[in-house]
Order: sequence, then C-alpha cells, then structure tokens
Amino acid sequence: MKLETSLRIPYPASRIAYLVSRIPLCALLLCAFFGSLTAPPVSAGNWGASYIPNVPLVTQDGQTVRLYDDLIKNKIVLINFIYASCKEVCPLVTARMAQLQKALGDHVGRDIFLYSITLDPEHDTPAVLKQHAKAFHAGPGWLFLTGKPEDIAVARYKLGERGKGLSDHKNDAMAGNGATDDWERTSLFQDTGQLALVMLNMDPAFRDKKGNVPGTAYANMSPVPYVNQPGQALFAKTCSSCHTIGQGDLVGPDLQGVTSRRDRAWLSQFLQAPNVMRAKKDPIAVALSARFPGVVMPNLGLSEADAGDLLAYLDNRMARLAAPGHSEAEQPGTRETLNVKR
Repeated sequence: MKLETSLRIPYPASRIAYLVSRIPLCALLLCAFFGSLTAPPVSAGNWGASYIPNVPLVTQDGQTVRLYDDLIKNKIVLINFIYASCKEVCPLVTARMAQLQKALGDHVGRDIFLYSITLDPEHDTPAVLKQHAKAFHAGPGWLFLTGKPEDIAVARYKLGERGKGLSDHKNDAMAGNGATDDWERTSLFQDTGQLALVMLNMDPAFRDKKGNVPGTAYANMSPVPYVNQPGQALFAKTCSSCHTIGQGDLVGPDLQGVTSRRDRAWLSQFLQAPNVMRAKKDPIAVALSARFPGVVMPNLGLSEADAGDLLAYLDNRMARLAAPGHSEAEQPGTRETLNVKR
C-alpha cells in the first residue's frame, strides 16, 4: 500500500495569500501545510500488525490499551500528536479535531475513531489529558493517550512524527483504515467538511456507494460562503475553531455581545497578546483562564490592525444577529460546518 498525501485545497489562493499577509502564525501553519502537500508520496508497505507497534498506551480515563490490537485493528482512525502544555499551535490543532468530531456526528465512536497522542508523556498524565479532553468537549470515540516514553517514541516514529521537540513537531494527522491498511497524511487546517470526507472515504463501502447508503447521505459539503467583510477570513481561520457568535460556548466563550461588554482597548490588547495579559495578572484574563481550564488562548501574532478588523467583524455580525427577521443560515462565514442527514 502507499502512504498518500492529501491534495485537497479548499480555499482559493487569493484568500490564502490574504491570510498569510495578515497573521504570521497562519503563515507558518500554511507553509507547513503546503510543504506536506508538495512532498512526494512515501511508500508505506504493509501498515498492519507487522509494521504498527502494539505498544501499551493509557487513555485519559486510566485504561490501558494496545496501539494496534485495541485502537487500530479493523478501525478507521485519525491520529495526531500533541503537547497538552503547548500554548501556541497545539490548541488550534486540537480545536480542529473538536470541529471534526462535531462534523462527523455519531460516526465518531461507531465507525471512525479519533486519537490524540501526547509527545510529552512525563508531563501529560492521564489526569492532565482528562482535563484537556474535557476542555475540548471530547466525546466517545475520541481518546487522549499517554504511556511510557519509550513506547510513545516508537509509536510516533512509526506513524511519521519525528520532530525533535515542541518547536518542530508536525501539526498534521494520519488517517487510516486498519482493515485495509490504507493510510494518508492530511492537514487538520483544511475545510472541516473536506476533512470529514477524507475520513468517510477511508471506508470502501462509502466510496463505492457514493454516500447513498441510508444514514450516510451528506449534503451541502461546500464551506459556508464568504462575504467581503474586514476580519471575516481572520475569524474563520483563527477564531471559529474555539468560539461561536451566538451559538454557545465551545473551547472558549461565545463572543456574542463581547464588544459591548468589554472595553474596546482591552479587547485589542488581549487579541494581540493574551499571554502578556495573563502574565500581568489582568483580572479579566485570569477569570477567563479559570472559566476555561485546560486550554488558554494562544498568542496568534495579531497586529493592532488585525485586532481592529476582528472587532469590526464582530460588531457587524452582532448587528446582523440583532436585525429583525434575522436567520442564522443567512449569515455566512462564522463557522465551517458539515450538514449531515441521517
């Protein structure tokens, strides 16, 4: 079998160029993304029991499981590697996994399984990972895993994660079918609906029947369209994984009304440097950390102009939400969603 590289690019080049020019962190993520896309296919050979180590791992609930026998054999899986202590890219990656979990609905835990394996087993104990799983609303079928350092080391190497530390580990994921030994590397930063299709297409029955089997008929797979509003693309790519506007808390707070509740200068400062605000023991920043334990807002490298554009977008969205006859379906660009019919 071959380890194939996903070639799905869901956004126009012009929008990607805009994002790269606006936020340094996103530029780094996209560079990593495109670097993986242009890499030549790697031969995986037989990615079955003879290749994947059957090392013991421990779930966030303290249960010992075997990597191959219990987690991969005869299952469709998506595996990524994390540092629970990471305050920059890792929370965004895990938030994307949370979006995928929601997009796939009850497929997760039934015929698709998500695994986030720590790269820092000495720090990321089951108790730490349990808090992390709670922060990202992990449901049945999404496990956070730790284990002995030597077992984590062999597992990560075999699954293609060979970074030397927090600063250079990969932020992609391995999608695979443990029954057919089909595997491909994919990006967690692509459109959520497209990533859901990557996982569904791991099932030969889904590919053969084009999704027409009762219970797996998917509609409206295109991302929600964008309109030309300042800050909209920034919100979609850097905020929507963790926040909604008027749809409830996710990993972070619902942002509906935030520009009227908070001082605008404070919001701008927090968007630009949340880590600095926390270090200064700003009371609102400290309260937010206490309200959402287990994950903190990372420093996204936003400029003052970026923060202003995001706040202007939030003002616009909230004005639309308050308009008479408003329908949320008519308001594009707030979240990437997959509409599922069962």
